Amino acid sequence: MSVSVCLLFLVAYVASMRALLDLSDVAGGADLDRRDEVYAYVHLGLLVLAAITGFVIGRWLNGLGLGYAMLFVIVLLLGMLVTQGVTFELACHGHNGLIRHWQC
Repeated sequence: MSVSVCLLFLVAYVASMRALLDLSDVAGGADLDRRDEVYAYVHLGLLVLAAITGFVIGRWLNGLGLGYAMLFVIVLLLGMLVTQGVTFELACHGHNGLIRHWQC
């Protein structure tokens, strides 16, 4: 169950970033302040949601709410970092616009 929930959060992160792709297009006239604000809300919101979900699932399964909350947050945070790093490297090699528009 834990693996499924972690994968669900990672898929939700990629889907939400993909849905907000137009916000990161600076050449298209996107407002940088608004983009940063929306991205902060997406990242922090998903991390808080992962912590709450992990706590509830952990308490329900075996009483280890804090452990599961930390597990979900750390897995999601690492997934976010890897996703951002990989898409930046891909953007610098000609595949820009996967989950955001990068400037190399």
